Amino acid sequence: MKKIINRIVIGLLIIGFVSNSFYHMSTSADISSDYEPYVMAPLTKITDWSSFTNQLETLKENGVHAITTDVWWGDVESEANNQFDWSYYKQYAEVVKDAGLKWVPILSTHQCGGNVGDDCNIPLPDWIWNLDSHDTLTQKSETGYINKETLSPWANQIIETQYQELYQSFAQHFSQYKETIDKIYISTGPAGELRYSSYASSDNWNYPERGKFQAYSDIAKQDFRESMKQKYDNLSQLNTAWETNLTSWNQVSPPTDGNQFFTSGAAYQSTYGDDFLTWYQHVLTNHLSLVADIAHSNFDDVFHVPIGAKIAGIHWKMNDPQMPHAAEYSAGYYNYSQILDQFKASDLQLTFTALEMDNSNAETSPYYSEPKTLVTQIASLAADKKITINGENALAISSNDANYSISRYQNIAQHLFNEDFKGFTLLRLQNIVHENGSPTNEMNRFINILGVTPIQVNFIVKNAPTSYGDTVHLTGNRWEMGKWNSPNGQNIKLSWDSSNQDWRGSAYIAADRYYEMKAIIVGANGEIKQWEPGANHTWASPHHSTNYTIEW
Repeated sequence: MKKIINRIVIGLLIIGFVSNSFYHMSTSADISSDYEPYVMAPLTKITDWSSFTNQLETLKENGVHAITTDVWWGDVESEANNQFDWSYYKQYAEVVKDAGLKWVPILSTHQCGGNVGDDCNIPLPDWIWNLDSHDTLTQKSETGYINKETLSPWANQIIETQYQELYQSFAQHFSQYKETIDKIYISTGPAGELRYSSYASSDNWNYPERGKFQAYSDIAKQDFRESMKQKYDNLSQLNTAWETNLTSWNQVSPPTDGNQFFTSGAAYQSTYGDDFLTWYQHVLTNHLSLVADIAHSNFDDVFHVPIGAKIAGIHWKMNDPQMPHAAEYSAGYYNYSQILDQFKASDLQLTFTALEMDNSNAETSPYYSEPKTLVTQIASLAADKKITINGENALAISSNDANYSISRYQNIAQHLFNEDFKGFTLLRLQNIVHENGSPTNEMNRFINILGVTPIQVNFIVKNAPTSYGDTVHLTGNRWEMGKWNSPNGQNIKLSWDSSNQDWRGSAYIAADRYYEMKAIIVGANGEIKQWEPGANHTWASPHHSTNYTIEW
C-alpha cells in the first residue's frame, strides 16, 4: 500500500510540474524588439588568425551580432597565483573588433574537458589545489569520487580572493575593448553552468542516469549539520520533524543511498527530503550571489554591460515514474523559481539550454526526457520575474539531412519567438563556417530561421465579418506568426480600432524574409470561427518597419 501511495504522490508531482510550466504564456507571437543572434567560438585556441578573421567576416556578413568565447582561467593564470598572461585574448579581442562584431567573453573558471561536446583539455591552474585542503576545494560524490572540474561552492574564501584577482585583472586589461564587449558571462559551475558536478563521465555516469549528489566532503556534511542546527533548536525538534530517533548531531547527514532516497519517496514526501534538497540548492544560489557580486564590483563601472550566467537544461528523468526530476535534484535544481529569484536579486541575465530538443522521449524508458516542457517552464518564470533570458542549443546542429537540421532550428524558433527570448547563441562556429570563411549548408538554415533582424510591422485587417466577443488574429508560415495556428505557438493578436473601424496591432517580425499569412476570426471561447477566404497572402518583408494591410 505504501508503494501505491508513493506512486500516486509522484504522479501528482509530475502532473503538477507539467501544468505549472505552461501557466504564463504570451498571448501573441513576436520577436523581441532587441533580439540578437550570437555564435559560440570553438573551445580550443585559435591557431590560424587569418582563417579566423575570414570566419568572423562571414558571420558579420550574415547578420550575426557577436561571437561568444570561453576565456579559460587555466590558461591566463596557469603559471602562478596572481600572475596573468592575457596576450592571447587581447589578440582575440582585437580580431573580433576589426571584423566589426561584438564580443561576449565568458570568464570560464571551470575546466575544459569531460563534458558533452568538449574537445579540449584545460584544467584549473595547478597551484590552486595548494591553497587549501582538497576537502574544501573539491566536490565529493556519493561514490567518494573527487571532482576537480571547478572549485567547490563551499570554498568561499578561496573563490572570493581568486575570482576578485581574476576579474580585476580582466577589467584592467580589457577596458580598451568596452565598445566591443556586448556582455560578460560568469562561470558558476561545471561547463560554466550553475550546478553541481552530478553527471560526470569520470564518475561512471552515463546518459540518462540521474547522476550523483555532491555533498559528501567533510565541509559539505558539516555545513548541512550547521544549517539544520539553525533551523531546529535541538535534536528533539529535528527528530519530530524528520520522524527519526537520532541521538547526536553527527548522525545528521546527506542521503546514504541516493537511489533509495528517490525511489522510497523520501525526496518528495519527507521533511528530511525537503530540508536536504532546499539546503543543497541554497549552497548553489549563495555561490551564484558571491560570484555575481564580485563580477558587478569589477565590471559594472568599467564596461557598463549586462552580466549573465547559465543554467543547464537537465531534461532527463523528468517523468521517471520511480524518481521524477531526480537528475535535476541531483544537480542542485530543486526549486527553479527560487533559483531565478537569485538571478533577479543578483541582476543577472539568464542563458538556458536545450532549445533545439523535443519531447519525443517524454514517456520512454529510461529517458523520460521532456526538454521542450522544461524550456517553456524556465522562460515563463523568467518572464514573470522580468529576467532577461537568452537561449542555446545543447548539442551541435550539423547534419547531412537538411530536414532534420531545419526541425532543430524550428524547435528553437518556437521558443524564441513565443516566449520572449532576447537572444540565441548557436553552438558552434565550425558548424556554420568553414575554415576558409565559406558558409556551410547549416549557415543558410540557421540564418533564415534564427539569424534575424526584428522590424516592427503595423498590421491592419479591414472588413473582417466579426461579431461581439470575436477577435482577429494573423497566422503564417513562420513561428513569429504562430506557424499556421500551431498549438505550440501563438498568433499575432489584433485589437479593434473604433476610430478606423478595423482591426490593428503591431508585432516584430523578421526583416528580409518570405512570409505567407492569413487572418482568422477567433470567437469568445478561443476557438477559430473562420479563416480568411482565398489564397494565402505572400510578402517579402522589407529591411525597415512598415505597415501591412489586409482587405478581408
